[in-house]
Amino acid sequence: MRTRRLVVIEGKASPEELEIGTEVLLGRARETDLRIFDETASRQHARILERDGRVVLEDLDSANGVDLNGERVAGSAALFDGDVIRIGNVRMRFETAAGADRETVAAASESVEAALDPDRADPSADLGGGPATARLRLVCDGATACADAADADEVPGILLALAVEALGPDRATVSLGLRPGGGTTVVAAWPANASAPASAMLARRVLEEGEAVLIRDALDSEVRAGTSRSIIASRYRSTLAAPLRTSEGVLGVVVVEAIEPGRYGEEDLRALAAAARQAALSLRNLRTLSGARAEAVRLARRGAVKAPELLGEANALEAVRALISKAANVDSPVLVTGETGTGKELVAQLLHAEGPRHREPFVALNCAALVEGLLESELFGHEKGAFTGATARHEGRVVQAGKGTLFLDEVGDLPASLQAKLLRVLSEGTFTRVGGSETLELTCRVVAATNRDLKAMVEEKTFRQDLYYRLAVVEIDLPPLRDRGRDVELLAEVGVERLSARLGRRPPRLAADARALLLAYGWPGNVRELFNVLERALVLHEGDTLSAADLPAEIRSPAPPAADEEGAALEVLTLREAERRAVRAALHAAGGKKGRTAEILGVSWPTLNRKIREYGLEAEVERARGN
Repeated sequence: MRTRRLVVIEGKASPEELEIGTEVLLGRARETDLRIFDETASRQHARILERDGRVVLEDLDSANGVDLNGERVAGSAALFDGDVIRIGNVRMRFETAAGADRETVAAASESVEAALDPDRADPSADLGGGPATARLRLVCDGATACADAADADEVPGILLALAVEALGPDRATVSLGLRPGGGTTVVAAWPANASAPASAMLARRVLEEGEAVLIRDALDSEVRAGTSRSIIASRYRSTLAAPLRTSEGVLGVVVVEAIEPGRYGEEDLRALAAAARQAALSLRNLRTLSGARAEAVRLARRGAVKAPELLGEANALEAVRALISKAANVDSPVLVTGETGTGKELVAQLLHAEGPRHREPFVALNCAALVEGLLESELFGHEKGAFTGATARHEGRVVQAGKGTLFLDEVGDLPASLQAKLLRVLSEGTFTRVGGSETLELTCRVVAATNRDLKAMVEEKTFRQDLYYRLAVVEIDLPPLRDRGRDVELLAEVGVERLSARLGRRPPRLAADARALLLAYGWPGNVRELFNVLERALVLHEGDTLSAADLPAEIRSPAPPAADEEGAALEVLTLREAERRAVRAALHAAGGKKGRTAEILGVSWPTLNRKIREYGLEAEVERARGN
């Protein structure tokens, strides 16, 4: 008969190696055969015995249970060579082979690095038990499960199941916020009939402040003063509470409670907080997707086309959105100004889509694309025979727009003669076709746009002052991309996703060095140039990550013009300097908060700290916090 023994591989227990006879008792009490030095273990926690010719592990109704190969034992389970048992923070291996046999097996296996079924691969499946592995499973399995969720309603249940499996609580709940300041409602609970957390005040604090909370022992004298009466009065002594937090706010809270004091520590809190963060991001994305689908159905039913989104979080863009919202519901002319590529036509489309004319046509005309004679005909239409080649009547863009919106792009390029005619049409509300005499009524709304300085043109007498005032009843000025901070990163992520879909590919991840370059570049062509750069990179790119090396040379080392007006050449940034500036800019954008800075740059906390040290930006952190 082969030797059977327990070998302690993690945690503190005595003895560290125990030969197993007919029955072995495991627990915290001194009289046990293998004593476990862990307060989470019961005095007589479990036993190993022979039953029906097999070796069996039996849980003796312990408070926190026994894990076998990472799974909780329900009553009893058969043991086999190599099985790993966990009680509290102590892990031990059950062995039946003699030492020589084990060494032979190990030597024979040294030439094989890994052999597994790729479809069943689990990065934490072979790590055994133990608190560290349980926490790793919570984070890793949480990321996978939440990513695979098909509906937002599935996410709270997924998070709850993973938290219960990893942390072994006596009670756990996931609650979602109903509205700002309006409390939460429990949407998933374990056991199934569990009520709300012992302290509604604790859950509300986490929901409002967005900070994870650990209570090792609610009755500890050091924490009683800061603990609500409901927690002190309850039977649950150890509590973890983590927010379901995204950059847009806190969506809810997960609370894990144990009767035994000191059950949880800081590492447990970090793992739960990470899993809750992943669940929150999945929940937000699935809600957004669901909302987009519902909106698409609604728009399809009413026969409307939704205008593209004006993406970004910069303050200047919020002011633009506010102006669009106000101007969309009136008929006054609007002048949209801004550099090339900032999205002026997009603003015009939003003014149309959000206003009462959204069911009517949106018609655009580029005033710089046609010569004067053709431009007038294209704008107002012409009669048959009005000029050589006019073989039939042509309805111009004004008529085509009907009761909708006419968008005049590059209005600053209108010839002087057409400026006068357009002014008359806007003032009188009537027009005639080229070569015609019939007076027609202007029924559309006019939105104009230009990348030129019309005020300066008015002073130079190249643009009519009266037409400028007629067009700019409401003026919306779009900020250049270089002044929109981290919007560059947001637009890049959206661009990669949409352009990859257009190319029929899975969108790659934007690497930290690519993000740094994109943030540091000046973008003279604005959003249009950004999307052009991304599309060019994606066409030539292969792999799951888009790095700095995949970006065009002009982005990696932007070339300056020959000289400015004073003859001084502009600075060329090296990759290292571009990265340093990106880190510095992100620190100030985040107010010196390293967690937020890491999110902006798309890097981990350790990577950020390394970059701060590498570039000597320690003092910059303090300055950013003081701003």
